[in-house]
Amino acid sequence: MNKNNKSLSDARIRSLVTHAILTAIIALLTLFASVPLPVGSGGAYLNAGDAAVYASAYILGPWGGALVSALGSALADLLHGAVIYAPATLAIKGLMALCCGLMLKKLRWLPPFIAGLIMPAGYFAFEMLLYGAETALFGLWTNAIQYAFGSIAGMLLFRAFESAGIVKFGKGAVKNRVK
Repeated sequence: MNKNNKSLSDARIRSLVTHAILTAIIALLTLFASVPLPVGSGGAYLNAGDAAVYASAYILGPWGGALVSALGSALADLLHGAVIYAPATLAIKGLMALCCGLMLKKLRWLPPFIAGLIMPAGYFAFEMLLYGAETALFGLWTNAIQYAFGSIAGMLLFRAFESAGIVKFGKGAVKNRVK
C-alpha cells in the first residue's frame, strides 16, 4: 500500500470511528442523562440527547449529523423499550440534525431553535396517527419542554465550541483565532 492509499484509509477509519462514537454518545445521553417528567404514564422525560444531535450536526455537518442522530436516537428508543417510537425517532432526529447542519452554514446559534421545532411537530403527527388527538396534544406540551431544553443546550454548546476554537463540520480547531 502506498503512502497516499494509507492516509486515505486512515482518514476513512477516523471518520468511521468519529461517526460511531457520536452515535453512541447520542444514545447514551438520551438514555442516561435524563430526568423523567412527573406527568402522564411515565414515558415523558427530559434528556440531553438533543444537545448531542445538534453537536453532531456542528461537528459532522448536515449529512453526517443526520446519520448519527437518526441511528443513535432510534437506538436509544429500542434500548429504552419504546420500540414503537424508533421509526419515527429515526426520521425526526435525523431531520433535526440535517436541518440544523444546513442552517449552520448561514446562522450561528439559532439553528437548534429552528430545527428543534421538527421534534414536537413530528411526534405530534406520529401520535395523532397512533393514539388520536387527545394523547397527541398531551405529548405536544411534554415535547415542547424537551424542545426548549434541547435547543438551549444546543445553543450553549455552539457558543462553547466557538469559544474553544472548534470549527464547524469537522475542520478541526483553530488556534489563536482573531475576531
